[in-house]
Formats: sequence, C-alpha cells, structure tokens
Amino acid sequence: MVFRGVILRLLCVAGVAVTAILAFTSARDQMWANMALCLLGLAVSTVMLLAAHEIGRREDKVPAEDRSRPEPPPQTLSALLDQVPVPLLRSVEGEGYYALNLAARRLFRVDDFISDPPPALVTAVMRAERGARSSIRLFDSIYALGGSELSFEKRKERFISLTDIQAEMRIAEATALGDTLRVISHEIMNSLTPVASLAETAQHYLEGEAPEDLQSAREALALLERRARGLKRFVEGYRSLARLPKPELRRVDVSGFVADVVRVFEQSAVAKGVTVTLHMDEGAPSLEMDEALMAQAVINVLTNAAEATRDNSGPRRVNIALRRVDNDTGIVIADNGTGIEPAMRDRIFHGFITTKPEGAGIGLSLARQIALAHGGDLRLTEHSEPWSSEFLFRLPGSKSMADS
Repeated sequence: MVFRGVILRLLCVAGVAVTAILAFTSARDQMWANMALCLLGLAVSTVMLLAAHEIGRREDKVPAEDRSRPEPPPQTLSALLDQVPVPLLRSVEGEGYYALNLAARRLFRVDDFISDPPPALVTAVMRAERGARSSIRLFDSIYALGGSELSFEKRKERFISLTDIQAEMRIAEATALGDTLRVISHEIMNSLTPVASLAETAQHYLEGEAPEDLQSAREALALLERRARGLKRFVEGYRSLARLPKPELRRVDVSGFVADVVRVFEQSAVAKGVTVTLHMDEGAPSLEMDEALMAQAVINVLTNAAEATRDNSGPRRVNIALRRVDNDTGIVIADNGTGIEPAMRDRIFHGFITTKPEGAGIGLSLARQIALAHGGDLRLTEHSEPWSSEFLFRLPGSKSMADS
C-alpha cells in the first residue's frame, strides 16, 4: 500500500514537470494553442499530485501492522457459511446446483455438486425466477425457498436459501388443536356430568322390588350411565392434549433415561412377546428435559411400535437407538410390524387419527407435542431393512456428561 502511494506521487511530480516544460517551450515559440493545452494538463497534474499527497498522508497514519495484515484466505468465507444452519445453494445456468455450506451438503448428502437435484427443487426455483413465492417438501420436511439472482457476463447465477418451516407449522397446528380441544371438552363435560348424575339418581330410585315392567327402564338407565361415564373418560383422555404442562427442565443423562424407559416398557402388557433391543452411540449425552414428560412420549411411540407387530407370523421386534443427529440428539424407535400406508404418513400425528380399531388417536399426537415443547420434533423417517417403520425424536443439543 505504501509503495503504491509513493509511485503514484512520483508519477504525478513527473507529469507536472513535463507539462511545465512543454508549456514554457510553447510560449517561447509562440504556439499559443499548444501552450493552452499544456497549461490545462499542468492543472490536472497538479490536482492529481495534491490528491496523491493526501492519500499518502492518510496511509502514513495507518499502523504498520495493519498495512501488512494479510488478506483473509478463501477458506474463511467457507467456514463462515458452514456455521449457517440454513441450507444454502448456488444455481449456475447451464451447469446445475451446488451446495454452499455444511447444512446443504448434509441435506443433499453431497460434497459439492448436486448431480441429481430433486424435481421439486427445480420446479420451485423456476417459480421463484418468475417472482412467485414458493415452498417445497424435501426429505420429510417443508422448506420456504428464498434467494437472489446475479448476472455474470453471459451466465446467470442464483443463490438459494432453504428455511425449514415444518417445525413452525407443527407448533401452530398443535396450538390450534389444543385450543379446539379445550372448547370441545369443556362443552361436552358440562353436558355429560349432569347426564351421568341423573342416570345414577334415577337408577337409585328404581332399586329394590319394583314391577317387572320397570326392569327394562333399569337396564336402559344402567346402560346410559355406563356410556355417559365411558364418554366422560374418553373426553378426559383428549383433554390431556390440551392441558400439556410446561416442561420442568433439568439436565438428564439421556443414555440412562432411555435405558430406564425401556425397562419400564418391557414390564407392560403390550410388550409381552416383543423383543426390545437397545443401541447407543459412544458417549453419554445429557440434555435439558422434563424426564417425566419425555418418558411418556417415548413410551407412547414404543407402544405404537409394539402394537404394529401384533399380526406378525414371525418374531416381533422393536429397536430403540440413541444417536447423534448433526448437532442434536436423536432417539430412534423402529419396528418390524405392518408398516404405515403412504396415504397415512402425513396424518398419523394429527389428533384423533388412528390406524387401529381400538385406537384413540392420542399417543403419537401427544408425543409430538411433548417433543415440540422441548424445542425438538418427532417425525416418521425413511426406514431400512429389517424395519417397516421408524420414528425419530430429535432433541436440541448433544452435550456430553463430561462437559457438564
């Protein structure tokens, strides 16, 4: 920087000297037009000299260590992009798509070039180029697509961001479901309570010896009471979805937590005849969680997995694994049951939706709400042999016990 400033000043001084000599020679030879041009050049050279002097004066004030500081290496930008949790892509006209950061490379499982981009991504980018706002479903999540376009000579490049909005949608869905359930359960409970009470009172009046023609009335009232109380218990079960308590967080050794949950589950009736296996990655992660709530969520999914294997002619197996998922902790529950129909994959977490004749449609919905309340998620993921379905609890953080 200093060297370039000195050279600039020397060139300006030389320019002033040359134009001054030419102006003097032109005046001596009475070449007035040439002299006017030389005087104009002299003025310009003088202004450039003053500007170069000012630049040099400012450079002299810069500390030597700042002037000698090297330019940041290209790897710096790449390292910064890798810290961004949102997948970032670069679309080059005529070439294809490139993953710009770690989140994108993990999402598409590539090192750099995306050789086979999902058709949904290509369509969404084309829509965005026409100015339409777009969202796409990729790998069991929904992403909002954003970005900007730049032109370089004869080609265009587009920089794309993929923001996961699935979690926000699920939180909104859970909130709406809770609000609906509170209203419905309040109204139904207000009606059921006096019905059950009046049926019990009428049955009391008819007890003892009574004409035979009242026997049918007694039976009808008894049936009415049983159905009213059964419906009351049914509604109270749904109210648990609307009354999910705020998690009371404390640091928990997740490996010990999962092992304890498996031991409790193996003693339940639904686990009879089911072989439950447990696998854990090395290390013992610890998380901030409400142990009681999360235990209920995991048991709900384990119960669902065990019930899915009831019709197996061979061994009934359920596997639970604890592993790291990027920077989060994953609890994976898989079974070798009947599997889940494609049409049901997007609906199984909705309240009141069930694939079992005796099911109430509460277990998976409640489990997801508990995961969301912990800042995590519960989703149905792609399974591999020998499993027919696989659920993933994804909880934020993976701090080891040694670090806590």
